[in-house]
Amino acid sequence: MFTLNELRSITGGRWLVAPALGGTELSGIQDDSRYVGPGMLFPAILGETADGHAFLGDAIAKGAAGVCVQAPLTRARLAECRGRGVAVLRVPDTLRAFHALAAAHRRRFPQTPIIALTGSSGKTSTRAMLSAILEAAFPGAVLSTAGNTNNHFGVPRNVLRLGPAHRIAVLELGTNHFGEIATLAAIVGADIGLIVNIGPAHLEAFGDCDGVAREKGVLFESLSPAGVAIMPAECEQAAILRRKAGGRRVLTFGVGAGADVRVEYLGWRGDGYRATLSWKAAGVSHDLRWAIGGAHQAMNAAAAAAAATVVGVAPEVIVAGLAGTVLPGMRMDRKTVAGVCWINDAYNANPASTRAALDWVAELLEAAPGASCLVVLGDMLELGTVARRAHADVLAHALRVLPGAVVVAVGPLMSAAAADCGVRSFPDAAAAGDFVRRHAVPGGLVLLKGSHAMRLEGLLPG
Repeated sequence: MFTLNELRSITGGRWLVAPALGGTELSGIQDDSRYVGPGMLFPAILGETADGHAFLGDAIAKGAAGVCVQAPLTRARLAECRGRGVAVLRVPDTLRAFHALAAAHRRRFPQTPIIALTGSSGKTSTRAMLSAILEAAFPGAVLSTAGNTNNHFGVPRNVLRLGPAHRIAVLELGTNHFGEIATLAAIVGADIGLIVNIGPAHLEAFGDCDGVAREKGVLFESLSPAGVAIMPAECEQAAILRRKAGGRRVLTFGVGAGADVRVEYLGWRGDGYRATLSWKAAGVSHDLRWAIGGAHQAMNAAAAAAAATVVGVAPEVIVAGLAGTVLPGMRMDRKTVAGVCWINDAYNANPASTRAALDWVAELLEAAPGASCLVVLGDMLELGTVARRAHADVLAHALRVLPGAVVVAVGPLMSAAAADCGVRSFPDAAAAGDFVRRHAVPGGLVLLKGSHAMRLEGLLPG
């Protein structure tokens, strides 16, 4: 990956314990001491909940070839490193050094296109769809974000996995404050930027959806002049995103005739969910039959199709890849236990994604008239000053589109809104447990939707 002697020039650090003459080639870079192996570099990152310097001993014992630190080390620790032949590089900021190493690694593969995507909701679902498409086109040669690793720790880890066998990469970028997309985009060096949507998420930091668009749109600004910006055609903040794209090529997706890639959601058709995807430039349309329901997921499919189109994947391959998509856990995850259909969509929540989930449940009930429905809605976090209104609006939407459902509010924010509309509420998931179990009846359906911190998945039966 790198030699130890390359590290100083990349990070701007200085040696407290210099590497052996000629340096040693690193087998990898790992910031989690649990996974350090022989020959690796361990950057001791000072995080929000843990200090990597506390785990230096673990990394050294596991055979690290070098450690990168920002705090001074004791004489005993330095002596241990010298005795074991472990190089010690001190830098002003280990997280920034980690980012610099990942960015340097990315520059070693200039011919490998990277698609970076972000959005207020649906990022991970869209990434899963796009990865499935690209895997159909480039089997065994696609690098994709692993799990839920789209932050300032996860993005460099994913970039450092890039290797010569990869023909293309799909990397997910998340943000909850201004400036984070700029940091992550600089590491990734994307050729194609995809903004899945702009919605009311993390408004505590961004203020309003225009603020969300300004932050997300930084992804477009990070692209080279030859880069391609992909965005929703019907986005209210389209003007902001187009300004961010500048003179770069823009490709759109949506439901209207003006979209470059258009989707028409047809709903359940007896043997699966159906949608039609149309490509304006090619003048072709293809039917999509898959296991994923909801108009919002069909829109995510259009976003993934647009990105795949840019890298030359044929429409028929795109549709085949989408048909085989499996969404990650806690994203519209359905399972039946004792005759009850549980829908676990509790990994994340904002007003737009919650309304989309409620609309999909209403669609499911149309196909199963008479089935009981229990909707468990947890707090949607980081909404700032609009939180009270947003929770009230979501509850009102649930009561409107699911008039026969039992609606339950969980958490202080949702409970405060529930008090105004007569909805049963509980302070947390544990307190709601008995009520939920009593109302989850065979033949019925239960939706769990809320921010991950609400731990609604704990309501699922064993």
